[in-house]
Amino acid sequence: MSLEAVQKTFLTKSGNSQRWILGIGLVLSMTLAILSIFPPYFFRTVDQKLYDARLRSLPKGSTSNLPVIVDIDEKSLSLLGQWPWPRYRLALLLEEIRRAGALSTGLDMVFPEEDRTSLRILQRDLERAFNIRGVFNKVPNQLLDNDSFFAQILSRGPFILGFKFLFPNEKPLHRPCWLHSLPIVRLEKPGVAPGKSTLFQAKDVVCNLEVLAKASPASGFFNMIQDIDGTIRRIPLVIEYNGQVYPSLALAAFSQALGQQQILLQVNENGLESIRLGETLIPVDAQGNMLIRFRGPGKNFTYLSAVDILQGRFSKEKLKGKIVLLGTTAVGLGEPRSTPLESVLPGVEIHAAVLDNLLRKDFLSRPSWVPGLEFLLVLTSGVGTSLLLAWTGAVWSLIFLAFFSFGLWQISAWLLQLKGIDLSPFFPLVTIGILYSLLTVLKYWREENSLKKRTRELAQAQDFTILCLAALAETRDSETGGHIFRSRRFVQVLAKQLATRSKYAKILTPETIDMLYKTAPLHDIGKVGVHDAILLKPGRLTEEEFQEMKKHTVYGRQALQSAEDRFGGGLKNPFLEYGKEIAYTHHEKWDGTGYPDGLQGEQIPLVGRIMAIVDVYDALISKRVYKKPITHEEALSIIVGQKGTLFDPDVVESFLEIHEEFKKLSIEFADHED
Repeated sequence: MSLEAVQKTFLTKSGNSQRWILGIGLVLSMTLAILSIFPPYFFRTVDQKLYDARLRSLPKGSTSNLPVIVDIDEKSLSLLGQWPWPRYRLALLLEEIRRAGALSTGLDMVFPEEDRTSLRILQRDLERAFNIRGVFNKVPNQLLDNDSFFAQILSRGPFILGFKFLFPNEKPLHRPCWLHSLPIVRLEKPGVAPGKSTLFQAKDVVCNLEVLAKASPASGFFNMIQDIDGTIRRIPLVIEYNGQVYPSLALAAFSQALGQQQILLQVNENGLESIRLGETLIPVDAQGNMLIRFRGPGKNFTYLSAVDILQGRFSKEKLKGKIVLLGTTAVGLGEPRSTPLESVLPGVEIHAAVLDNLLRKDFLSRPSWVPGLEFLLVLTSGVGTSLLLAWTGAVWSLIFLAFFSFGLWQISAWLLQLKGIDLSPFFPLVTIGILYSLLTVLKYWREENSLKKRTRELAQAQDFTILCLAALAETRDSETGGHIFRSRRFVQVLAKQLATRSKYAKILTPETIDMLYKTAPLHDIGKVGVHDAILLKPGRLTEEEFQEMKKHTVYGRQALQSAEDRFGGGLKNPFLEYGKEIAYTHHEKWDGTGYPDGLQGEQIPLVGRIMAIVDVYDALISKRVYKKPITHEEALSIIVGQKGTLFDPDVVESFLEIHEEFKKLSIEFADHED
């Protein structure tokens, strides 16, 4: 064969390989672009956690100082008695707030039943039970009925009563209610179907007594909509019920303070786009949700104890010209919520944050064009990655893609910080990671003749994927920064020592040990599915919370199984198989008391028995939100004490033979704070 023929054959094969890579890359890019529109649970959860990380990186910023929280706190309950208070006391509290000059006052509570402490009701009960009459004859009529007295006070000031909507998945009450709907004007863009509504549709309501509702000039719902992981990131400002639109508590308080009642709903072809109240234009999604810009962890607004106001121990200047929210932070009374910045936050603080966003007009938003731009970014990232891998090597592609990914993250952070626009980099980055990993594997499987070079490139892509996934999981818990590197080295040295025993020599080959070394960081990947309120809880978990925490083993295996099913083409991948076994069985115990399946003895896969000791040792010597670290010697004593109970005796023996190496590695890869 001539030199020209050889060159022609080589160029033809090279061109076919490039077209083949591009074809697969385009198919995968389109698949991932579609997934960005209809994301599965795992992807949505990780995307939300990355949003939380970007939100935490924002400067804390200052508040408007107008929202003030009057708190029915532990001090108030201690001095004035348990909740619920008689409504005459609440009436006196509201009257003091009104006299101090508050612009408006929202009540983060509802009064659906009569006040049983009213003297009128007590008199009626005494007559029925004991035939005793006239006990309260000398009491003025206006003081006989707490609800009537409360209604009189409500009618005097700009007070906003709270209520709660019920939805189809909740048990309806079927009781008549008096609510304050919003006078609205709909501004519809061309192409919008007349009367089309994308707002939340309530089916029933937990409302206030009619005498109270009619006396109050306004009311607002205090519903909060949790995301799939139980975190509050957005809140509905308007909800539709029986054909009428009703405001949230914060929006109603804002409206009363401005003296503006009518709102303008701007609607496009996708649904609601924004809400205008006076000069304030509020960006919302199609369902009327507003993204909340939290000011920072902890209490960010002025708190005044209710008992101090009732007893006159406060400066009226703290309420004059303010918008007041009356709520409670007392243990057992409030409804704590999980937010991106705080695992437990009183609901009234969230309403205050919403009110502060309205006052400062520094909104976070996700405009209607953002999903389209994200779709294009996914396609661009996928096609660009495919082109790079088709015409360049894996190393240069990785360098370029790393710079591109960093730039994409920075642009996303810049848009959120300076423009308040939520442009998620998650799916473009996932697309780059998946296509880089898969196309690199496929490319070198077809094109590279050097087995050594192909193995090195595959390992590079594999490590890139593992560390990306493990790092995503680690963002849930900032106190375990060195855990990835420690655990993989612990597994490596322990497996090598165990392989010196004849029983395990044929199982723990060098190739197998290397696979365990690479997959060890995936053992806790399932924790991304566990709620922040549980994962980051500083104290001991309740039984219910512990049962939820146990599910991280199942979530981890499901995530890897989903990846195998989606992109494995029906083939069993040893790498994913080891990853699934480690993620699923590393909490099984030798005596059968572990989870999730209660396996016993050698029913537990060997990789799970190895990881069990590694995970316990690292947890013992590391600082956690719920514990302090202990010494290597103390950890050694605990593990030896559980030999044959929690741990495989053979694995414990091998651990004892090289425990000093564990100690050196724990120092070498220690967390910064340690």
